[in-house]
Amino acid sequence: MAAPVGATKAYDMSGNVLREDLRDIIYDISPMDTVFMTGAGRGTAKSTTHEWQVDSLTAPAKNAAIEGDDFSATARTQPSRLKNYTQIARKEFAVTGTAEAVNTAGFRSQLAYHTMQAGKEIKRDMEKDLLSDEPASAGTSVSGRVSAGVESWIYFPNHINTGGTTTSTTTAPASGFATSPVTDGSATAFTETGLKAMLSQAWSMGGEVDTILVGATLYNAISGFTGLATRFRDVASGRQAQIIGAADVYVSAFGRHNIQLSRYSRSTTVLCLDMKTWEVAYLQGRGFKTIEIAKTGDAERRLLLAEYTLVAKSPLANTKATNVS
Repeated sequence: MAAPVGATKAYDMSGNVLREDLRDIIYDISPMDTVFMTGAGRGTAKSTTHEWQVDSLTAPAKNAAIEGDDFSATARTQPSRLKNYTQIARKEFAVTGTAEAVNTAGFRSQLAYHTMQAGKEIKRDMEKDLLSDEPASAGTSVSGRVSAGVESWIYFPNHINTGGTTTSTTTAPASGFATSPVTDGSATAFTETGLKAMLSQAWSMGGEVDTILVGATLYNAISGFTGLATRFRDVASGRQAQIIGAADVYVSAFGRHNIQLSRYSRSTTVLCLDMKTWEVAYLQGRGFKTIEIAKTGDAERRLLLAEYTLVAKSPLANTKATNVS
């Protein structure tokens, strides 16, 4: 039935009459998960070149000494040093006095809102750089220092070639720094046999892999492996049972390994990580700070930064495969 003749209808009203129906909340559609930073340890650096020492034990051997026998001292090896540079991640913005004073939807303060958003963006940038194949760089007056990423620290023989015709390799640190570019090798399919080889190699070097970190495509591939811990999950009485259609935990002869989906690692890289061997060290006094910059005109300026480096306590306790699908 039609509306009465002359009735006022909502769709005849102009924007000057209708009040806008705008929710007083802002929905953030950008993903924020930073699985590596969350799982790694946290430490402190005291210089832009951060150093740490690593050592290894001699290989096990038969050890049955003669009672009362004299001995000649055996020379002991000294620890070696590994090094990485601190990298500065930063965001900057300005807000005019007027923009800060007017009423806004979803938040009260432009300064507070953009400070929060910039902090999230820095964390995502850091996660991507920490997981990258970027080698260390001392920087110059025109380029920033670069902290070597996880991929640059995992070198031959722990850079696994899973079947491609060109050898995948990353060379050992030179003078303590991971400065060599990663050579991916030719593309190859990632198989369960390849994953087992990676876990075996890490174990043979003293690693205890607890995390397998992959992108979405490789995550789906691992979901089809026979070593997946469970296809079903127990639930409380009266609730519907769940069938697990994705990777969760992989069980091998070398333990249980959590499979983590990463948005920021390279999509064709598989990382088998012993997370206790990784640490993010922040330069003292420079870990996630907000600096108020001197005003220019009628505007408040802010600089957010974090200066950090990646510490690889035992690089060969971890393995990687690159250019796999």
